[in-house]
Amino acid sequence: MHDGQNLFDDQKAAYGASWRFMETMLDPKCPKMRVLGISNSESFEGRIDEYSPYVRRSFKGEGLSRPCGGKGDLYLSYVMNEVLPKYRSKYPTTKVYMGGSSLGGVITLIAALDYADQIDGAFGLSNSWWFVEKQLVRKIEHFKGVLPPFYLDTGTKESENPKTNLGYLKSQETILNALILKENNGIKAEVIQGAKHFETDWAIRLLEVLIWLIK
Repeated sequence: MHDGQNLFDDQKAAYGASWRFMETMLDPKCPKMRVLGISNSESFEGRIDEYSPYVRRSFKGEGLSRPCGGKGDLYLSYVMNEVLPKYRSKYPTTKVYMGGSSLGGVITLIAALDYADQIDGAFGLSNSWWFVEKQLVRKIEHFKGVLPPFYLDTGTKESENPKTNLGYLKSQETILNALILKENNGIKAEVIQGAKHFETDWAIRLLEVLIWLIK
């Protein structure tokens, strides 16, 4: 899981609320799993660097002091080729799933494309597809493998700005339309009425996502 510091403990979470992942795992309906959370950079711009392979100089609503992004491929290489092998040497596992939210969902989809033969399923909630939408569509179009099972969603209240909310909905539709043209092992897309861009909202729907993904 990306944004690892936000998964378990409200006090350690960046915005004072976590995904409540432990509570979800204790639910009898939750598939059995171990969860590896990888913390992001503590800076806003550093997180963009890690979660996007593509550089972006600016975007409306968030002033950047410098061009951001461009290190997503390095981050995924670190996760897949260093962190994961070390983890599996200590905790052997037969299947690997990946998930995230916002830009964490973006980097999750990129991982599912670039490491399709190593990832058994993935999910992204409240995904910021709009941030690198054109680049993602091109990447999907050039994908030649079989996409692992993938869940994606967006809320209708991701922002206080109605135009931004419409952008989330339109970008999800664009990405979904590109994905379904590719050979895949299952794609599920949802629009969550009233859902906001926040950890407590993701916590509410986490269990159902895991049940669908981890068969």
